[in-house]
Amino acid sequence: MIKYAHMKADYKQLRREPMMLFLMLLPILLISIGKLAIIYLPHIVLDYTGINIIDYYGYIVGMVFLLVAGMLGIVTGFMMLDDKDARIYELMSITPLGREGYLYNRLSLPVVMTWIYGLLTWVVYDGIQISTGLLLLILMLLSIEVMMIGLILLYVADDKVKGLTYGKGLNIVLLFSLADLLENPFLQGIAKVVPTYWITKILIQPEALHMVSALGVHLLWLVVIGRRFYKGDIG
Repeated sequence: MIKYAHMKADYKQLRREPMMLFLMLLPILLISIGKLAIIYLPHIVLDYTGINIIDYYGYIVGMVFLLVAGMLGIVTGFMMLDDKDARIYELMSITPLGREGYLYNRLSLPVVMTWIYGLLTWVVYDGIQISTGLLLLILMLLSIEVMMIGLILLYVADDKVKGLTYGKGLNIVLLFSLADLLENPFLQGIAKVVPTYWITKILIQPEALHMVSALGVHLLWLVVIGRRFYKGDIG
């Protein structure tokens, strides 16, 4: 019951904050632009560069997934920064819910939106040829990334202005998802410890070892960041 009340409060907060509402709805625009690019750009790029971008379809879809998660992660960070200013989560930490309860309630809406936008991406991109199990794994990993981005922004930013700046900087890690295109063993080795790398990896090469590695890397990052929050180092 508390979770749904908190989600309703989050919705009201988004309506009061135009920038946050825009960022929450921006994934729809990103998904649409990516789809239009796939429809209209391949022959243009092929004529001018000789490169068939359809060969990189998995990377394009992976980037769309990650951009959606990035936007939702920034919104999550903004909402948590508002709570930080209002000292809401500190008050909740001394209630029976505790920090865990605060985190559960605060992250409910962003995680739900991650799944909605993730499924929308899957539908818009013609039901990407992946198994149901892999799709569910990807949506779970994206949800973890949204949580991590929100917590990192809460840790490094003092307000939403700085949060937006840092959020843009965090999006640089999306480039790791393209590491395999460079065919550089050193860069690929570094990329393997970054969660974003594994989204495109399991999209393109959905092997059991890759899926286990993807889940392991995401959970490791979440545990490390989450422990800092529970210790009070974040916020």
